[in-house]
Amino acid sequence: MHVSSLSAVVALFTTLVSSQRLTKPPLQQNLDNLQAGFINNLTPVTSTRTAYQAGYIPTDCKRIAQNENVNPADIQVWNVKYSDCGAVWQFCYHKNSNGPLNDLIDRFGRLPVHTRQFSRHIMSLPSTNGYAYNSGGNLVFFGTTLSNLNVHIHEAAHSLDLLGAFFPDKPLSGSTKWTNEYNLDSAVPDPYAQTNQVENVAQNTVVTTYERNVPGGFFGLNSNANRIFHQYATVDTEQRNAAPPNLLVRGGSCTGRLANSAPVLVSGSARVAAAAPAAVEALPEGVATIAGKDFDTKGTCRFN
Repeated sequence: MHVSSLSAVVALFTTLVSSQRLTKPPLQQNLDNLQAGFINNLTPVTSTRTAYQAGYIPTDCKRIAQNENVNPADIQVWNVKYSDCGAVWQFCYHKNSNGPLNDLIDRFGRLPVHTRQFSRHIMSLPSTNGYAYNSGGNLVFFGTTLSNLNVHIHEAAHSLDLLGAFFPDKPLSGSTKWTNEYNLDSAVPDPYAQTNQVENVAQNTVVTTYERNVPGGFFGLNSNANRIFHQYATVDTEQRNAAPPNLLVRGGSCTGRLANSAPVLVSGSARVAAAAPAAVEALPEGVATIAGKDFDTKGTCRFN
């Protein structure tokens, strides 16, 4: 991907903020108690899938596989189309993943479509540990996290934050507005949110998604939730005023897509007889291309 000056700034920001641990206490020990409400209320979106062109793999999936010391030839690539978006997502699924492909497709499809459209490729790799990260809009799941809806929302939230969906043209997590509202609260959602402001925004996005889609909401679940009210309210205001509005609310159809990366040969050889797929498929009418930026949360995203 071409690195623009803006994406370079975002990459530098995510590097710098990763060491800035937060000192406010956690509201609860984790957000695992949200999982059932999400599963019951973020219902599946129907989808269809077809195999990607044999012998090829999206550039980003190959890069990530190689960075993780994984053979790209062990990655199965699928074109997945959900009923609420005319554009396809490419899923890069390792043959030895710690959960079924159907779970990966199902969980990502439960995300509100206006959240989903800011993610590029969805990838799962085998691991004895459960963790995940977001690399430039690519959601990468290890171990059993591919089946965890909380983690899908969290990783997609990094795209909303760091691609500027919440806060025009720059990360919400690095804004003065976010810092000022954070300073008004006495807690953060959980210990993971204490990692830094990037992870804190992502966990507050999980909270806000719950509040907006599950009857009773997060504030009905935790009697002390007002301790994070200003953080929640900031995410909620930004998601309601975004383009498109209501990023975290189910319904509607996609208005844009973070473009898929170009196909490359799996092996790097020229022995594949079949023609390569289109460099980057054209998006349907009414679906705009969302500009990408370089960032990586690999150093801080851990869900053991």
